[in-house]
Amino acid sequence: MLIENPEGTQVYASRRFGAPASRLWRAFTDPGDMAAWMWTGHAENCVAESDLRIGGSYSVYTDSNATADGWHTDRIGRLGIYVDIVPEERLAYTLHWDAPVGYNQRGDVVPDEVMLVTFRPGGDFCVVELRHLGIPDDGVSAVEHGKALAAEFESLAALVED
Repeated sequence: MLIENPEGTQVYASRRFGAPASRLWRAFTDPGDMAAWMWTGHAENCVAESDLRIGGSYSVYTDSNATADGWHTDRIGRLGIYVDIVPEERLAYTLHWDAPVGYNQRGDVVPDEVMLVTFRPGGDFCVVELRHLGIPDDGVSAVEHGKALAAEFESLAALVED
């Protein structure tokens, strides 16, 4: 697996999974699968929804004991809008944090981030490349998002490579 922070505002991840592109696509778009691997290490009672169409929304919420002091709830989530869909090739969506990720706790208006996912099939395997763009350039958030993404890719591998 490769995790890079080419700039302070993005994370690039690439990993070869021992599963076909169709299985990886389902993991990124099926609510049951999304709930199974997203929020690695924090997930309890994880629930996802997905309206997979351009302009459709998705959300993944979970209970968490990792909430920060002052966060308004013990449910945390990520949600957004699908902006590009080419089945088993690419997926692009916005990302809005309804979770205490640090930079959204200061009372600032934080713009949505963008996730660009590319699926590169190779028969019984698939390379997934993911670019997480629009992370605030605060010197730490991109690195922390990279660590979280590495953990999520481990959970994704456990789900799709069974």
